[in-house]
Order: sequence, then structure tokens, then C-alpha cells
Amino acid sequence: MKIPSVSFRAKVVFLLAAVVFLLGIIAVFYAQNDMRRILGNALETRGEAIAKDLAANSTDLLLTGDLVGLYDVVNRTKINNADVRYVLILSSSSEVRANTFGSGVPRGLLEANVLLPGEQVQLRHLNTEEGPIRDIAVPIFGGKAGAVRIGMTAQSLDAAVARNTRDLVGLVVVAVALTLAVSYMLSYYLTRPLSRLLAGVHSVAQGDLSQRITSPGEDEVGQLGRAFNLMARELERKEAMRRELMEKVISSQEEERKRVARELHDEFAQRLTSVMLSLEAVEATVPTADARGRQMIKRAKQATESSLAETRRLVGDLRPPVLDDLGLVPAIRSYAETHLRRVGTEAVVTATNVPRTLPPAMDTAVFRIVQEAVVNMAKYAEAKQATITLRVEDGVLFGEVADDGKGFQQVKQGASSSSRLTSFGLLGMEERATLLGGKLSVTSEPGRGTRVSFSVPIYSDNGHERRKDTPAAG
Repeated sequence: MKIPSVSFRAKVVFLLAAVVFLLGIIAVFYAQNDMRRILGNALETRGEAIAKDLAANSTDLLLTGDLVGLYDVVNRTKINNADVRYVLILSSSSEVRANTFGSGVPRGLLEANVLLPGEQVQLRHLNTEEGPIRDIAVPIFGGKAGAVRIGMTAQSLDAAVARNTRDLVGLVVVAVALTLAVSYMLSYYLTRPLSRLLAGVHSVAQGDLSQRITSPGEDEVGQLGRAFNLMARELERKEAMRRELMEKVISSQEEERKRVARELHDEFAQRLTSVMLSLEAVEATVPTADARGRQMIKRAKQATESSLAETRRLVGDLRPPVLDDLGLVPAIRSYAETHLRRVGTEAVVTATNVPRTLPPAMDTAVFRIVQEAVVNMAKYAEAKQATITLRVEDGVLFGEVADDGKGFQQVKQGASSSSRLTSFGLLGMEERATLLGGKLSVTSEPGRGTRVSFSVPIYSDNGHERRKDTPAAG
């Protein structure tokens, strides 16, 4: 499974938010513990004060045996203090003289906090079914009259801690939200030059060497931007030199093709024709009875005819005369039918709105693109049918050469899904289209044929784009 990529901006935003969230949770945890400790100490201090006050108020009542008064003091103490869960007044012999339970003291409670002699305050933490209880024991009259025990519940403490925790969590959520907003703006400000740089790199990778970015400041990003601009300018200069060189190479190549084709046609083909005529003249003088001589002349004529046909084929491959005489579409149709018929491939050529006359450089380049595609098809495709389509729309010539042959596996490099043209012939086709300001692509799959598509803008000889021209040819 492919893991989706995350942008640098998103990483910065979520990293800062995660740090703030983590720090907030830690702060809430420590604040909760500190609050629980502080409120617990305050609860114990208040419980001690209540127990001492109750011990002072119950001394006389305990010594005189006034149980009604004791119960009254005990109940008023519990009613007036919400944190007091229970109150016990014990005699010097540890007998319960008054309590707030009504139905009896729970088992084990008396033994849970037995006041030791000489202790002024004795605290025990008890775990009960109702939750934790702080049991505070205070002597009455120095322990001679008995002792007071008060059970302080932590329910109000827990409620206060819970409320404060909710408030703190809310603050953490607000802080995280603010961090997301601020960090997004901050990351946008910091990564904006990087985004422009990335866009520039992508443009250069797609062939747009004119791309430049604004260098912000003198920091590392600014230096990187200026280095990118310098690299782009150098690449543009070298690309311009390469294009100029390629134009000269292709132009020289075409001129050489014309010269060789002209020499083959004007000299070699003419000489072969002359040889053919001479052989026919010699054949006419040879007696009919001379069968051996006539057979030798026949073989010589056949060899001469074969050489003459091959010469004419070479002339057509180098520079088909029909391209200069009739135009692009008839030349493509003639070339395709001639070369594909030999390998058993039916060729269908269609043209829509294609002018009969195009700039010579475009005529030649488009013909060479189609020629290379046809040659590859004849050599490797083993196709039964081929279609060649040309059409002009909005001043752009679109072309396509497709077959139903065996196809091939395209080579893919890196993460890009676009195939790279690897054969020199296909690279030449792409270069010719690029020099005309156009594009070319090849798509193929094993067993599903091959498709060569290209598009080039139509320009007149003076460099202006041609929008209207003579009617379509062919």
C-alpha cells in the first residue's frame, strides 16, 4: 500500500500542534496533581480545625454526661460542614458517646484510627466504599476526657479538581487551535519561497527553462533561489545553443539528403536507365538462335531493373519528390502505402483541414516524424492495419500514427508516469517536434499496438502563425 505523502507545511503545522498538545497535557497532569495536593492539605487543615473546635465545645458535655448536648453539637457540626462525612466522640475508654451514623458505627472504623497517647492530631487515610476518607483524631482535655474523630470526605475536592481539569483541557484545546492557525500562517510564510522554488523546479523539469523565482532576503532560502535562477539561466543558454545546433544538424542533414537523392536520381538512375536501353539495343542485335547470349542479356536487364528500382526507393526515402511536387499529405500516403504494403499492413491515411502548402521546415519535419513511425511499424509491429491521421485545429497541426501490432513495454523512470523515449529514432521524432514548438508522445502496451501522437503550431515563413491557408490536400 502506497503511503500518501505529506507536505512540509502540514508537517510543520502538525508538529507544532502536537508539541503544544503534549505540553498542555503534561501541564494539566501536573496542575491536577498540585491542585489535589493543595486542596487535600487545605481539607486536612480545615478538618483539624473543626475537630479541635468540636473537642473544646464538647469537653464539658462529655464530663457531665450530657449526651443530648453531645449529639446536638455533633449533628450541627456535620450539617454546617459539607465536607464532614461523620463525627465520633469517644470517651477516655474509647467508647462511642456520640456519632452521626444513627444506625451504628461501621465495623472496623473505631480501630482504623486509635489516637496514640501524647498525640495532638492524628491523621489516617481510609479507603471506604464511598471513596477516600481523611480520618482526623483530636484529644479532648489532653486525652483525659476522650477524643474527637472527624471523617473528611474528598468529594468536593474531587469535584473542584474535575472542574479545574475541564477548564484546563479547554484551554489546551484553544491553545492547540490557536497553534494550528498561527503555525499554518507561519509555515505558509516560511514555505512560500520553497513552494515557488518547487514549482520552478517542476517547470524546469517539464522543459520551461524561462522560469524564474523571486529571491526573498539574504537567508539560505534566498541564496537557494538565486542559485536556482542562475542554474535556470545557464540551462536556458545551453538549451538555446543545443537547439540551434540541432537545427543546423537537421538542416544540414536534409540538405545532404537532397544532394544525395539528386545525385542518385540525376546521375546513377540516369546511367542505369542508359544501361537498360543499351542492353535492349544489344538484345535486338543478338540472333534468336543464340539462346545463351540472349539469356545472359536477360539476366543483366533484370539486375539493372532491380538496381534501378532500389535506387528509386532510396531516392524516395532520402527525399520523396512527391513531397516537393504535391505536398505533405500525398507524400505521407505514398510512403506509407509503399512501405507497409510490403509487410502486409493495410495503411489508412486521413487528413482534415491540412493545407496543401506548409512552411518547408514543417513539411519536412512532419514527414520525417511520420516516416520514422512507419519504418518502426514495418520493422517491428507485425500489424495488420495502420491509421495515419492529420488534422488542423486553431492553427495547430495534430498528427497520429497508430497500429494494432504487438506493441512494446515502455520504460518508466522515477515516480513519473510518463514514458521516456529511449530509441534514437523516437528521440529524433521528439526533437523534431520540439524544434517546431510542439510536443510528441508515444504510448504502447504489449499486444495492444503503438500510438505516436504529436502536435505542432503552424507558422508561416516569416514567423507568424498561420491561421488560414489553401484548401486541404488529399
